[in-house]
Amino acid sequence: MLAKNNFRSSFRFRAVLLILLSFSLFFVLYITLGIVNAPCGTVIEWNQELGKYYEFHKPSKIVLNGTFEFDGVNNYIVFQKVLATKMDVYINGYHVVSFGDGTGNLWPRSRVVRVPKVLLQENRTNKIKVTLYGLVGAGIYGQPYATIPQVAVQRAALIDLFRNNITLIGIGMTALILYLLIIAYQSLSRDEKLVYRYLMIASSFMIASLIQFVYRESSGSPEMYLIFEELGVTASPFIITYLFFAIRTLSVPDKAINRKLKAFLKYFPVVLLALALFSTKVKYIHIASTLSELYSLALIFSVLFFVFRYKILDFVFPISFLVMTGIETLYVLSFNKSNELMIHYGRFVFLVYVGTVTMGRFKKISASHERLKNENLIDSLTGVYNRKVIDLVPKKGTFVLLDLDGFKLINDKYGHVYGDQVLKRFAEIVKSHIRSEDYFIRLGGDEFCLIFNSVEEKDVHKIIIRLYNDCRNELNLGFSYGTAPFDDFDKAYETADKVMYEKKMEKYAQELKKREKR
Repeated sequence: MLAKNNFRSSFRFRAVLLILLSFSLFFVLYITLGIVNAPCGTVIEWNQELGKYYEFHKPSKIVLNGTFEFDGVNNYIVFQKVLATKMDVYINGYHVVSFGDGTGNLWPRSRVVRVPKVLLQENRTNKIKVTLYGLVGAGIYGQPYATIPQVAVQRAALIDLFRNNITLIGIGMTALILYLLIIAYQSLSRDEKLVYRYLMIASSFMIASLIQFVYRESSGSPEMYLIFEELGVTASPFIITYLFFAIRTLSVPDKAINRKLKAFLKYFPVVLLALALFSTKVKYIHIASTLSELYSLALIFSVLFFVFRYKILDFVFPISFLVMTGIETLYVLSFNKSNELMIHYGRFVFLVYVGTVTMGRFKKISASHERLKNENLIDSLTGVYNRKVIDLVPKKGTFVLLDLDGFKLINDKYGHVYGDQVLKRFAEIVKSHIRSEDYFIRLGGDEFCLIFNSVEEKDVHKIIIRLYNDCRNELNLGFSYGTAPFDDFDKAYETADKVMYEKKMEKYAQELKKREKR
């Protein structure tokens, strides 16, 4: 009881530190992005509200009018964020520049407009008109301002660095991490493989969403633009759904998700994607986007609940940061704020953090296994540990003694070569049921033992029952077992052997009754 209380206190302390760390990172990033996007020159006054995203139900345009004073120096205008497929800028009635051709997305780069000084009236009010074209919507975020060339270039470069270049670097890093996860996947147990399979699917959608986030199509087709838009607005449900599956499986590995709930969660994102892709009206893209945001927010809080309910420390930092960036992005989109969208930072940090933790854990386990292998602790027939490893195993967890039923008869009837094949296959089946932190040891002949460090004692029996059923189905061979706390091998073996003997007697008695009935 004392040890459990200490564990809980330790988890709470570490979890609080990780939450504070995630909040600190979020706060620093939020402030930095605010500084980068802050006006640094003469702010343009607009007749219409900026920071508003105008939704279109068909290809359309909006016109924004503003005024500013020219001081004789500030003739470069910086637009921090423009959402449109094409942008025309007019100064005092003269067309100055166009960006885009109406078929691609101007996002995410900032836009800098050099205004010839001959078009400007010094120390007088100058007029600016901006026409934005869009297929699903358009808008200007932030406060456009007039400044000197050096400041305009520097600020535009900073905006592009944080919004575009860092994300491109993140795509490369996350793709590498996904590749490393695939490599690590090969050495995992069956339960771990399921968790990592879900994580890899979620990671793949995260990478796809990051690519869509920085995608710029300058000369393509409206159809291609719409496809990218549709994939972008429906990526989040796929990400959060498979992240939920991973955390849920990791939390309660032996308790399956309700079939109806799992089916709903799996197919809801597919329905959203189909709604966006195959609908004939643009308004359905907006409907899919709204449903996507609400669904993702609800499910991410479920993920957060499981992380803290089952004390999954490795996910406290990335999930907390992902939740913060998700709430910030939803707030910006829902209330038409000019803040920088931060959800892509949340996805990027999540992938890097989880990938790093995974690789560190995988490297540690690999080094441990290699050390044990080099010390001649591997059974040559089955490839599992031999009894020499027992002195090196941490004295904790649950000890399980296994003894194959009727193995001597198999050897006598089919020969030792066949018997060896049975032992090898039995070892493979067992290894697929245990995690890397657990130990599977051949004590001799057909006698094995398991030492569980990764699961609680109450869950050990569930794993053994699953293992027994698989052995019966595949090998037509059962086994007897006994369990005991593992703090000393001789003591644990003696206790488990007694339990196993009692179970053998019960099994023998049941078989005897069946024969008598016949």
